[in-house]
Amino acid sequence: MAIELKTIDATGKPAGSVQVDEAALGGMVKHRLLHQAAVMYHANLRQGTHCTKTRAEVSGSTKKLYKQKGTGRARAGNRKSGTRVGGGVIHGPKPRDYSFSMPQKQRQAALRAALLGKAKDGELHIVTSLAFEAPKTKQITGLLASLGLTGQTVLVGTDGLKRNVHLSARNVPGVTVVPAAEVNARQALVHKHLLLEQAAFERLTAPAAPIKRSRKPKGTRKAAAGTVRGAEG
Repeated sequence: MAIELKTIDATGKPAGSVQVDEAALGGMVKHRLLHQAAVMYHANLRQGTHCTKTRAEVSGSTKKLYKQKGTGRARAGNRKSGTRVGGGVIHGPKPRDYSFSMPQKQRQAALRAALLGKAKDGELHIVTSLAFEAPKTKQITGLLASLGLTGQTVLVGTDGLKRNVHLSARNVPGVTVVPAAEVNARQALVHKHLLLEQAAFERLTAPAAPIKRSRKPKGTRKAAAGTVRGAEG
């Protein structure tokens, strides 16, 4: 089944339409895959610099507070114990790396599922071209106003890096401009609407190129092993 998307020009006037096949975008919105991708991208943004001091790092005396027996009180160690005020933190957070990765095919499928969801909800907009001769905020705000997106969060995807478009939109609240090659599933989800150049949209919906894995020439490993054995002899 094909979805018809209306296209506009840089001034906001209608400029035809494009057809996108649902099968090219995965055929369905894969919610579990989108959730997994969102968790990954958010985890990769975490700095993980949280740190608390243990009893070994807290400043203070290591002397036992009082003798072990004969006082009638509970046994106690030094004042740096985690059960005392000013002592160390028991099992507190330490700096760590939260990042993890997903296979490339899963990341691509998650982006396609996000695009399909936006297209079905009427939140995907196509503009024929965004070519600003000079940075002008009025141009990008006028384009958004023609689509009724004023005050909404919008992700603008350009075909390559376009400095004038970026400078024109950097002062508009809720609007983010990124090249199409850098668009991912998280960015598509955190913005309410997507505004893509037609060339960028075609690039994102094109069939994924096969992943080529580099392999060593046949016999290289055996030749290297023979060289090592010869050197040892």
